Amino acid sequence: MADKKRWRELFIVSILASFLGCITDEIMHHYTLWQYKNGHPLLINMADDFGVYAVVTYLFIQWLPKNQTFQIMFGYLLAWTSFAISIELLYYFSNHLVYYQWWNSWHSYVADWFLFLLFYQFHKVFNLKELSQKKEI
Repeated sequence: MADKKRWRELFIVSILASFLGCITDEIMHHYTLWQYKNGHPLLINMADDFGVYAVVTYLFIQWLPKNQTFQIMFGYLLAWTSFAISIELLYYFSNHLVYYQWWNSWHSYVADWFLFLLFYQFHKVFNLKELSQKKEI
């Protein structure tokens, strides 16, 4: 499903997502707000960070609508954040995820909005599409 012709444009923001995922995991080792009940060692968790976060972000940016009006982008972000929180809630209700302290699914949902907006703005501000096209010429 990935457009391999656009990898230069999409790779940078995907690496950012993986980096943020690793930082979050490291913070969760010291200040636990949520935890998945998987019992996997650190290397498997890091591979997950470099896989899932990178792929989801790659696809999110790849499928950005051509017409990026406020209404269209709001709907696009709503769809992606709803998808992300649905997966988390599936883990929660199947007893594979535990929330600790003050954290709950609403905090995760707001964090999803923040992250998808961050990735979109990162891509937009740095004109990664134009930068990728210039390198191909």
